[in-house]
Amino acid sequence: IGGDHLVETIRGRDFKVSASSFFQVNTAQAGRLVEVAMKSLGVQDGATVLDLYCGVGLFTAFIAEKAARVIGVESFSPAVRDAEANLDEFNNVELYESPVEMAMEQLAKESIQRVILDPPRAGCDKRVLEALIKIAPQRIVYVSCDPATLARDAKRLINGGYKLESATPLDMFPQTHHIETIAIFDR
Repeated sequence: IGGDHLVETIRGRDFKVSASSFFQVNTAQAGRLVEVAMKSLGVQDGATVLDLYCGVGLFTAFIAEKAARVIGVESFSPAVRDAEANLDEFNNVELYESPVEMAMEQLAKESIQRVILDPPRAGCDKRVLEALIKIAPQRIVYVSCDPATLARDAKRLINGGYKLESATPLDMFPQTHHIETIAIFDR
């Protein structure tokens, strides 16, 4: 009964989302999340941006409108297929289907100015944060759905030479204890 995917519209852009792929359920707030994340990222002309845990390409699509090059990394095959469909209009997007910690080995030689990451509730693997510190982008925007894992990962980034510039909470699930946070780390 029904199709094999949904189409969700965020900030005027349609996203194909397969049944097993993750997508923000509060689509009204997802638009606000994209707005705050994009403002936080501050993409400049000529920039290469790394989008880790990119899912179906929600942030990637809006970044691709501004950046010279976007590299998206996602481990879940159905989400990567959705991202390919959602991003097929862009010729400046490269997608890697890989666990993020494994892809970081390949990406270590890239010149990356900005990073956005939206990891699962468990946060980032320590190897991901260590690799980011070595790559040394000017700015990291960390989108988190768990304040505890954000705090743990923030400590690692700060110890690696980053400064927490701001943390903006966003209530994606009103009247629950769940909160999304967009944190900006600068070198």
